[in-house]
Amino acid sequence: MNKTVTINISGIIFHIEEDAYDSLSKYLATIKGYFSNTDGGNEIMSDIEARIAELLQEKINAVKQVVLMADVDHVKSVMGKPEEFGGEQTKTENKTQNDQTNDTDEKAKRRLFRNPDDKALGGVCSGLAAYFDVDTVWIRLAMFLLIFFGGLSLWVYIILWIIIPEAKTTADKFAMRGESANVNNIFKSFKEEAEDVRNRFRNNSYGNNVRSNVSTILNGIFNVLGRLIGLFLIFLGCAFLFAYVTTLFGISVADSNSDITNWKSVIFGSSADYAMAVFSFIIVAGIPIFMLLFGGIKLLFKFKYNNRWLNLSLGITWILGVMIGIYTTVKTVKQFNEGSKVKETEVLHGMGDTLTIKLNPAMLTLKPYGYENADDLDTYFGRNNSGYQFGDLNKKLTIIGCAGLDVIESNSDSIELVINYEARGNNKREANENAKSIKYTYSQNNSELIFDEVFTVLAGTKFRAQEVNIKLKLPKGKVIYFDKSVKYLLDDIENTTNTWDGNMVGRRWKMTDRGLECIDCEGLEELDEEFNFNHRHHELNGKNITINEDGIKVNGTDAEIKIDENGIKIKTPKQPGEPKAPVEPEEIDTKGSKGNKGTKGNKGDKGEK
Repeated sequence: MNKTVTINISGIIFHIEEDAYDSLSKYLATIKGYFSNTDGGNEIMSDIEARIAELLQEKINAVKQVVLMADVDHVKSVMGKPEEFGGEQTKTENKTQNDQTNDTDEKAKRRLFRNPDDKALGGVCSGLAAYFDVDTVWIRLAMFLLIFFGGLSLWVYIILWIIIPEAKTTADKFAMRGESANVNNIFKSFKEEAEDVRNRFRNNSYGNNVRSNVSTILNGIFNVLGRLIGLFLIFLGCAFLFAYVTTLFGISVADSNSDITNWKSVIFGSSADYAMAVFSFIIVAGIPIFMLLFGGIKLLFKFKYNNRWLNLSLGITWILGVMIGIYTTVKTVKQFNEGSKVKETEVLHGMGDTLTIKLNPAMLTLKPYGYENADDLDTYFGRNNSGYQFGDLNKKLTIIGCAGLDVIESNSDSIELVINYEARGNNKREANENAKSIKYTYSQNNSELIFDEVFTVLAGTKFRAQEVNIKLKLPKGKVIYFDKSVKYLLDDIENTTNTWDGNMVGRRWKMTDRGLECIDCEGLEELDEEFNFNHRHHELNGKNITINEDGIKVNGTDAEIKIDENGIKIKTPKQPGEPKAPVEPEEIDTKGSKGNKGTKGNKGDKGEK
């Protein structure tokens, strides 16, 4: 059992064995004696004691709380023996000291730190200068000039600021320059700093003034730039924070009338998957926003706070959030891995000369899921509501989607109706089950085919990209009439006039080799004005303008102008008393060409084909 004492070294309390204390006290007293008559001896001793405190802290842990004699011996071996660094040494002693210093310095590995003692913003430039042993001014000048080349240096500086640690201890500051933190180097560093101060006053040359002025200007620029960057980061962080809080608020208050609630119920495999997705969003989006705001505030107000454990904890938490997000995403996407199609074919009989296509007039009433008495909230879902919708149908959460009808030529003399039910799933079997869960109805009344505009999915079935595609196969020469009610049911039907689907309603069409051909298109040109690029009529200031495949024709009160592939022709009415003489067409190098037929627009877009 050994006696211990409590000591204070550089503001840090240590418990040390009595014999170790005696040895350390004599060691410090000897060093103090060497530097007692040296200018700045007190500052040198403060740095030496700070370094000794760092070395002793490395020997203390939760189990070992007392400094032993072996620990003091380790300190002496690192810092150097007193006889090796006296103020008045002989030549032999000087040689021994230099050899010892060189041997020690060779063992010191140069490390990259941010220099807190010479910084304009974060000490990155001065840290790089110390690591590469160049003047800090040149690094800062290079960083400043690179700002004008795409702003690359700005992002590089921010990234380096984040990943490079700050030199906090004496050992870190010496390692930054590739030196060991022993007594010799501490003394040498102090002498160099003192000599540098004396030289500044002694050598007030023009070159030094220029360098000093450049350094001052760059420091000022970096200070202003740092505050501007901080202000920008705060503004950017506030914008992201607003979107972030709004999203979280929307998730937290999501009721049964919310799309969020419906989507989570029909897309995610379980409530746990949804909870993990929300948790991942909170972490992955929240931590960068916090760091963005915190970094901006530090830059703007120039305060120092750097908690390594906090940064490490936030980094680990963020990586965990990313991993959870990836897991949830992959798990959910796998539910759409395989596709399946269930085909239903029926040969239609009893049709007359003209087949009429109509829409079921019964409207589907969809309530927000979970509401018992919410007639005022009913949503009438139809093709105008593109995509999918989720709601309460007979008090059950139901998926509703839009069907699509295409008309093609049949390979036989019969009229065939083919309904394809498509869906996806984790595997073929599951995808097939999801396809079979689709409910869609139609009916036949003599020569009329009456379709539902939407399909439903059995309650309890997850959303797996269910679709209903209807193909009506007509034999050549068969006539079909589209009622106006099916305007949004038609799905990109081929026809000889390249007419938009919504403009095919209210007319009779006959199946040909080239698709459907209109047989009663009187007034089609006027109706096509909005949709058909190849045939338009316009009225402008009393002039009738026709645009079609033959060219452009303008009929005015004083003249008629025609522009086609042959050039431009202008005809004017005959004046009284003048012989009839047609105006010769003007010669034009560039000949008009027939307009290219447009392509069909997307369903629901009233654009040209």
